[in-house]
Amino acid sequence: MKTASAPLARRLENVEDQFVELWNNMASLWGISPTMARIHGLLYICGAALSMDDIMARLAISRGNVSMNLSKLVEWGLVRRIHKRGDRKEYFESLSDVWEMFTLVANQRKRREIDPILNTLRRCRDELTPESIGGQALKEPARKRFERINELLKLLTLFDGLSQRFFESHKGLKEAVEMLTSEE
Repeated sequence: MKTASAPLARRLENVEDQFVELWNNMASLWGISPTMARIHGLLYICGAALSMDDIMARLAISRGNVSMNLSKLVEWGLVRRIHKRGDRKEYFESLSDVWEMFTLVANQRKRREIDPILNTLRRCRDELTPESIGGQALKEPARKRFERINELLKLLTLFDGLSQRFFESHKGLKEAVEMLTSEE
């Protein structure tokens, strides 16, 4: 029986390693550090609560680095702290629902990337209004720039509104995607 479990344990570890490396490579797409992605990847693929020591040993990462990145993952809502009765260590586990994880990551990306773009576009547009520059707003160079900025702002605001509706909950996003991909 041990012979069957030993190859399985090695195979599982190999799959975990490949998955963690995939998460590492996807880090830049998510807008997070590779270490943060590797820790999350390990917690997700294991499907079990791991201590900081477990994570350090498995990924060969320093305590400070693990601690800092776990704090960020908890802050994002992708990982939660778990306390085991009779054990003083803190354990961490990943969300298991992929739709919920995607929604949380998308919301963080929106907050950090899309919202600042919208704010800057609004400021640029507002600087070209008659309230801001008076009659010069009617002159062609100002008017054309205002129109271009305003059209882009309208489009991005529309997408922002749609994304907010989709990302209100991970269930809403899943239902919307399933509806759009159904073959009825």
